[in-house]
Amino acid sequence: MGYKLGLKPVVEQPRLKLGDYLHPDLPTAPVKFGHAELIQPAMFMNDRLSDCTIAGSIEEIRLLNAERKVIAPFSDRAAIANYSALTGYILGDQSTDRGADIHDLYEYRKTIGIADDAGDRHRIVAYAGLTPGDWDEFVEALYLFTTVGVGLQLPDYAQDQFNAGRPWQVLSGQHGIEGGHYVSACARDGNTVDVFTWGRRHTMEADFYRAFNSVAVVSFTEEMLIGDKTIDGFDRATLLADLPAFNTSLGGRNVGEKAA
Repeated sequence: MGYKLGLKPVVEQPRLKLGDYLHPDLPTAPVKFGHAELIQPAMFMNDRLSDCTIAGSIEEIRLLNAERKVIAPFSDRAAIANYSALTGYILGDQSTDRGADIHDLYEYRKTIGIADDAGDRHRIVAYAGLTPGDWDEFVEALYLFTTVGVGLQLPDYAQDQFNAGRPWQVLSGQHGIEGGHYVSACARDGNTVDVFTWGRRHTMEADFYRAFNSVAVVSFTEEMLIGDKTIDGFDRATLLADLPAFNTSLGGRNVGEKAA
């Protein structure tokens, strides 16, 4: 079975790097962590539309809310509505199904917010980029902030591995790249992380991330907190106080201007 991709080429990284911000006294990520079992992932039209950026964002919102025992209601209809608002997609017109730019996605999530079935908008407060392919920084960010949006340049065998239920791992030999895809990292177990994509929870190995990661973004939202702590009891007071410092301007492009 074929699935849709939909992340446009990354022409520039988010200007702010998480590695420039992390405090030296933050805890080291444990070998195993995550609460991905709290939700059942769904396709959200990514088998028919190139809306992986919206489908993945919805899964991040659902997981963060599930951790605080709140159900965020989303359906295919909401996925289409948000994808249309973000990209200009017109339902039934495949020529307008062109995927999304990573900066446009996160500016949309910050300034407008992903709308659920009830009409409530889920906004992030700020976001920051990770160093592409840096596994250690990636798992540290995932531990601290529960989810990380991950852009991958998927090789031509990735869908075969997914369909067979095998982890995404690097294969030797010459392989082409099918295109960009957005997934939502949600848990770690040793040298692997689990991601939500194409309606499933799927495993990705560290070497695959190092080889094919094109962009990764961590976002900050009140929805990650239960009172003033995360589900794991991590105190975010310092991070929340410093949130205004996170300012990922688009470096030469206006908000909403599409990448080539």
